[in-house]
Amino acid sequence: MKNVWNNIPLEDYEFHMNHNSVGQLLLLNNLTKKYLEKLNPKIVIFLGIAGGNGLEHIDNTTTDQVVGIDINQDYLNETKKRFSNKIPQLTLLNIDISSSKIQKIIKSNFIWAALIFEYVEIEKCFEFITNNLQDNGSLIVTIQVNNGVSSISQTGIETIKSVGKLFKLVDSNELIWTAKKFNFVLTDSEENLLPNTKSLKTFTFLKNQ
Repeated sequence: MKNVWNNIPLEDYEFHMNHNSVGQLLLLNNLTKKYLEKLNPKIVIFLGIAGGNGLEHIDNTTTDQVVGIDINQDYLNETKKRFSNKIPQLTLLNIDISSSKIQKIIKSNFIWAALIFEYVEIEKCFEFITNNLQDNGSLIVTIQVNNGVSSISQTGIETIKSVGKLFKLVDSNELIWTAKKFNFVLTDSEENLLPNTKSLKTFTFLKNQ
């Protein structure tokens, strides 16, 4: 069955995420910048790269390889147009990480997983991450907290409503417990409030040897 994300045009998704009442596009961009500068990774994987939000913060002098993964090939095509000249070491892969086949792509030392666990089963996601992250590598996970507000904000974009069928809130304690099960240690966390009183929680995990 075709995933609903393949039915949402990138312009609809980005308009929704950038809407004044949502404000997630800018916040995620700023968080990407913050953690790239903090960790200076050599090999990076972005799960759910969409249109490449935040890729402008890649430092080609310190990062040797960037892998962007998404289920929507149209998103990847646009990301290639936007960033292939700026990031020569950019590789874009059309992969469904929820597939029963656990993919092994590359051993990175930094994985960015923002708003992914809401759409992919937690253990399945950690299996993929474990297979593609070096020991002592960093995993940054951002999840949405509704704070009593509807999961899918009303921005006038009809296509985005279809992801409500997939969306599920992620419990912070379950996330941390599952991470520990897969030999990850929580080293830091932060929470940022959004315009609609929702918030994004960001967790930094370190993969044990």
